[in-house]
Amino acid sequence: KLPWELLCGVGSHLTIRHAAVWRSCSRAAAAGVAALVYWALIKPGDADELDDAPPPPDAPAEEPAAASSPPAPAASVDDGIKQEFNASKQKAFELFKASPPRYAEAAEWFTKAVDLAEAHASLASQRVALYNNRSACRERCDDLEASLTDCSTVLAANPMHAKVRRRRARIYEKLGRPTEALVEICADLLIQREAFKKALQAGKQGEQPTPVENVEAVMRAVGTAAAEEALAARAAAGATFGMPSSNTITQLLMTYVAYDARADAAASDSTDYKASLAAARSEKDDVKTVELLLRRANTATYAKRYDAARKDVELATASFDRAADKAAFPDPLIADLKRASGLYKHLVHDLEGATACYAEALALETTPSGRVETRVKAAGVRVDAGDMAAADAQLEAALADDPSGAHVSDVHMHRAQLRVIRRDLEAAQSDLEACIAAAPGHVLARLRLATVLIHRGAAPDAIEEQIAAAERLAPSMSEVYQVKGEILLAKSDLRGAIEQFDKAIGLDATNPVPLYNKGLTLIQMNQFEAHNAQKLFEAALAVDPTCMVALMRLSELKLQLAASFDQAQAVVDMLGGAMKHCRDKDELVELSTVRCMAIAQLAAAQDVGLTSFQM
Repeated sequence: KLPWELLCGVGSHLTIRHAAVWRSCSRAAAAGVAALVYWALIKPGDADELDDAPPPPDAPAEEPAAASSPPAPAASVDDGIKQEFNASKQKAFELFKASPPRYAEAAEWFTKAVDLAEAHASLASQRVALYNNRSACRERCDDLEASLTDCSTVLAANPMHAKVRRRRARIYEKLGRPTEALVEICADLLIQREAFKKALQAGKQGEQPTPVENVEAVMRAVGTAAAEEALAARAAAGATFGMPSSNTITQLLMTYVAYDARADAAASDSTDYKASLAAARSEKDDVKTVELLLRRANTATYAKRYDAARKDVELATASFDRAADKAAFPDPLIADLKRASGLYKHLVHDLEGATACYAEALALETTPSGRVETRVKAAGVRVDAGDMAAADAQLEAALADDPSGAHVSDVHMHRAQLRVIRRDLEAAQSDLEACIAAAPGHVLARLRLATVLIHRGAAPDAIEEQIAAAERLAPSMSEVYQVKGEILLAKSDLRGAIEQFDKAIGLDATNPVPLYNKGLTLIQMNQFEAHNAQKLFEAALAVDPTCMVALMRLSELKLQLAASFDQAQAVVDMLGGAMKHCRDKDELVELSTVRCMAIAQLAAAQDVGLTSFQM
């Protein structure tokens, strides 16, 4: 896995991710927090858990005394005490390394040696090693709390003791304390990095830092727990969401085959809604009022004025609710109202409200096209609620509602997305091909099919066929050149990819994807382009503050460049703010995982006594 995938596993969120995006970054040169995980690619080997302490001296070296003080008498250790100490320690080593090992007895003999070392100042230099060794024995006896106590004693004297850091990480994980385990894993990496740095400075070949094997599992456990905690706090506070970005809503609406026709109708709508609504209200015509508000909302929706559209849907709902004679409203109008209300409730993440609205619309809708669209939108709500089985059921019912197959393209388009989420690319390809067969002009379906074909290793001609068709159908559509750039990126044609991303950016400045894709490509071309890449990630977030992919890329880059604790803390704060607005649970886990990793790095650095992350 790539280093940034080890941090947060976000590769699945991107349409195309070339395998070498971050490989141009030198391991030895990496300076910041995220740089530490570059060494997580190396599988660690077994290490001797015991410290082989030097034999005790006959007398410690004398400290030079101040001129005004009389010389202190040299401390010494009785030969009998020395022999007893050495015998205890030797016995402990033999028992530890016996076959089979006798760890409990070894711990007892190390305790005897510890007691002697504590009682005699001449043996003080042995104490750290002895506590480490007894801790190793106690861990193997599952006396974990006692082992942790010994670990604390060692680290109080030597915070850079790598063996103890690794042991504490193991024990904390066994005790179900992954957050503390992650701090110890980070501390171990920092200690190893410092040794590696010193070796390089001395002109020697240093050993690459190697983390514990389960580093990713620990990070995931911590990130997931933090995400669950955030969700629970959100639920307890009754937190609500605002509207997502304009780009996000547009991308959702574009998945429906009727999008272009509706956008054209919106562009040509010349109705004087202000005058018409005033007349309807003066006549107390509730039906006409609701109908006009819905038409104006529909026009605003497909003109990308989503806040205005939502306001009109809410006004229409309020007018309907106040109406004294609801029997006067025709069923198709009520179905349209409930469907529009369901869409905007979904957009603000009111999933229960959206589900209820779509259920009411289905109860009144009689046309196959209306029933199919309603069920597809209801399936999307269930996907966001994490209920994939219910989403499947809605999509299957949508197919049954249209036996003629005249309106099923949307079903296949959205079922393909569900199958991509499940990593069933073969089934996704079949659905996208069925969508295109039913609606040959569906540009987004062709672009997604091209993406799936790339991931399935299809022949280049098949991929190019879909891209060429999409370009013929929509030569001024930003997403066409965005995907063309991604294909070139997958072929390692970096300059060609950037050229296509620039075209996509020029056609639609509100599309964040080509912005962050260009940033990733720049880093791959030249690691010294990191600051320009950062500007592109920031530009992507400026046009779409909810773009989690851009946020993840930006946070990882800033963490990698962070040399001071304040810089790393700023990224932690940025990720914390993003978590408050994140709707998707999987994305929330990714955000919280990176944030928890950064927090652990900060805690570890301070714990081992570093003052910065500078390499």
